[in-house]
Amino acid sequence: MKLKTTLLAAAATMLVAPAAHAYEGLYGAIGAGLNYMGEQDVTNDQPGGGGLYSFDSSADYDKGIGVYAALGKAWGNNWRTELEFSYRDNSIDSINPNGAGFSGWPDGTISGSTTTKALMVNFLYDFAVSSTATPYVGFGGGIANIDHDIIGTNPAGVPAPGTIAYGTRSWEPAYQGIAGLAFNLAEGLAFDVSYRYFVTGKGEYDGTLGGIPSEIETSNKSHSLFAGLRWNFGAAPAPAVEYKDCWDGSSVPVSASCPPQTVDTTAADLDPINFTVYFDYDKSNLTPQASTLIQEAAARALENDIETVVVAGNTDTSGSSAYNQALSERRARAVRDGLIANGVAADRIRLEAFGETNLAKPTPDGVREPLNRRADVVISFE
Repeated sequence: MKLKTTLLAAAATMLVAPAAHAYEGLYGAIGAGLNYMGEQDVTNDQPGGGGLYSFDSSADYDKGIGVYAALGKAWGNNWRTELEFSYRDNSIDSINPNGAGFSGWPDGTISGSTTTKALMVNFLYDFAVSSTATPYVGFGGGIANIDHDIIGTNPAGVPAPGTIAYGTRSWEPAYQGIAGLAFNLAEGLAFDVSYRYFVTGKGEYDGTLGGIPSEIETSNKSHSLFAGLRWNFGAAPAPAVEYKDCWDGSSVPVSASCPPQTVDTTAADLDPINFTVYFDYDKSNLTPQASTLIQEAAARALENDIETVVVAGNTDTSGSSAYNQALSERRARAVRDGLIANGVAADRIRLEAFGETNLAKPTPDGVREPLNRRADVVISFE
C-alpha cells in the first residue's frame, strides 16, 4: 500500500513539474550496491511423512549485493524508457517458526543463498529542477529467474530429524518501483544514485524435508540501494534561443545587434528596408517575434511604392548540405507568406536560398549557431 501511495503521489507531481529542454537519444547505465531481502515467507503445503513437515515460517537473509546494466532511450520530454538487467545475491541466515511445534533452522544450522536475475522494462520521469542534479521516479515490469541453494540441518529440530534442502530455478513475473537522483559530472555523464523496491511472484521449488520430497514455496522481495554511472550516446541538446527587444519593436537573438536607428524623413523612407528574421533550430515556422517584425516592416514599406522584395533563406552548418538547402527554401517561403499576409504584393517578392553557404557567423561544419538560422529581407522602393 505504501508503494502504491508513493507512486501515485509521484505521478501527480509529474503533472505540475516544470518542462525542460531535455536530452533526446540513447543512453547506457551501470551500477552496483547493497541488496536487502529481510524476511521472506517460506511455506510447505504439501508435506510428506503424514503431515509432520507442514509449516508456515519466514526466512531471514543477510545483506547482499546487487548490480545492474541498462540501455535506454530519452524522449526529450523528461520521459525515459530502458531495458534493465539486474543480478542480486543474498545468503540465508535462518528460517524462523511462525507457530508452536516447529523449531525451524536458527543461525548456524542453515546455509546457502538465493540468486535473482531479472530482465525489466522501466519507465522513468526526470524532474527538471536544476542543472546539477536531477531527481527521478519510475516503475518497471518484467521477468525474474530465481535460484535457491539452501541446505539446513537442525539436530534438535522439531519435527525430527530437522533437515531441509531446496533449490532449482524458477521463472516468475517481477515488478519494481524506482526513485533516484542523478548528479551531472560532465556533458552527457552523470553519477546516479537510486533506490529500488523489487518484488517477484511466489515460486514453488523442489526440495526435501527430513529426506522426504516436498514442494517449498517462498516469496522474493528486496530493497536495493545502487550507485553508478549514466552516459548519453548522442550530443547535448541545443540551447533555446533567447531574444531581446529592439528600438523598432523587433526581437533578435541576444548575441545579435539591433537594426540601426534611422532618421524619420521622406528621404530615409525611400532607402531600402533591411531586416532579418531568425528561426529556431531545424524550424521554418515563424516565431511570434518574427511575425511581429514582418508585420511592422510591411506596414512601413506599404507607405511607399515597393519595387522589389528579396527574401534570402539561410541555415547553420548542422545537418547535411542538401537538407539545409531545402530548409533555407522553406524559411524563405515562410517569410514571403508572412509579407503577403500583411499586404505586400506577391509579384514583387523574389526568393533566394543559400542553405549553409552564406553564414552570418562562420562556424565549422556541424555547429548549431542561432545567428545563421535566418532569412535576410531587403525591400527596395521605386
